[in-house]
Amino acid sequence: MMYLNPVTAIDGYKVDHRRQYPDNTQVIFSNLTARKSRRGYTEQMVFFGLQYFIKHYLIDSWNRDFFQQPKEQVIRQFSRRINNYLGPNNVGTQHIEALHDLGYLPIKIMALPEGSVYPLKVPCLVLYNTDERFFWLTNYLETMLSANVWGMCTSATTALQYRKIFETYALETDGDIAFVDWQGHDFSFRGMYGAEAAVMSGAAHLLSFTGTDTIPAIDFLEQYYLADSDKELVGGSVAATEHSVMCAGGMENELETFRRLIEDIYPSGIVSIVSDSWDFWQVMTEFTVALKDRILAREGKVVFRPDTGCPVKIICGDPQAAVGSPEYKGAIECLWDVFGGSTTAKGYKLLDSHVGLIYGDSITIERAEAICAGLKAKGFALKNPLMIYK
Repeated sequence: MMYLNPVTAIDGYKVDHRRQYPDNTQVIFSNLTARKSRRGYTEQMVFFGLQYFIKHYLIDSWNRDFFQQPKEQVIRQFSRRINNYLGPNNVGTQHIEALHDLGYLPIKIMALPEGSVYPLKVPCLVLYNTDERFFWLTNYLETMLSANVWGMCTSATTALQYRKIFETYALETDGDIAFVDWQGHDFSFRGMYGAEAAVMSGAAHLLSFTGTDTIPAIDFLEQYYLADSDKELVGGSVAATEHSVMCAGGMENELETFRRLIEDIYPSGIVSIVSDSWDFWQVMTEFTVALKDRILAREGKVVFRPDTGCPVKIICGDPQAAVGSPEYKGAIECLWDVFGGSTTAKGYKLLDSHVGLIYGDSITIERAEAICAGLKAKGFALKNPLMIYK
């Protein structure tokens, strides 16, 4: 990660606010509040990320990169950056020198417990200066506070919304929500704007789910939130392929690649197999039949993974496709036709435990709702698909 000087890690317009406040200002009292959401279904927020912000930034970064550095050096760095940034100015350095002399950040923060679910327009935290000389510091820290905490709150809130959808349909179609822990899987690492953003968002996701492919998010929770993966399941996943693996054997050997995976490499347990390298519907209607006995003989589950097209249509079926075709039926019904299953106490069909489905891309809140509703309308329990979003 690049070096970040905490004393200049601010929005540029904040540099000279110290002189803009009224004379004799002594205390600035600020809050962090979600005023509204662009998403009509979001009426509450999840609060998460403050401990990380305090430990990583307010303590570690400020101590290491400011208070523990020679005073002349930090003042020289501050002056150089501000003078190059603003040109001739009267910002001065006396306030920065005084802060360095003090040796700590004179700030008090009061906040909701992390993990709290609270209404919009209610502050999740308030902060103020405890030394009247440093009234300017309260909002000086706002930039990094918002950049760190706000994104994590947003990711945690988004994950909770997915969980609400899955729990609702799980209760309606099966009556059991235990599987929901694995239903919303974080596969966002590669799509994030940098590794730190991926880890922060991935950790927030784990407040609502157990499934994750963002392994460093587990390290994050152990480092900043006292999690212990030796004593608890913080996050986990299963063996899984990708397109490079499935294509390496060639199209003519795809069926053998499937067989090798489920018999030779993973003769037991769960394995997720990318299934759309060439013809997903051939896999659903021909490969499944050819491999049926082998799959049913395994102690574990073979999870088929489509990754192309509209997730709702792939999983639930496309009403515009030819009636009776695999595309019309959708992947879950195709698996049911081959493997069958059981019926839940609520009267919904549940796939045989040896097979499952996972969709690895393009899932949104709206699509997750549509998938759940579509499967319920077709008479299937929500436990049938395992959805990943990123």
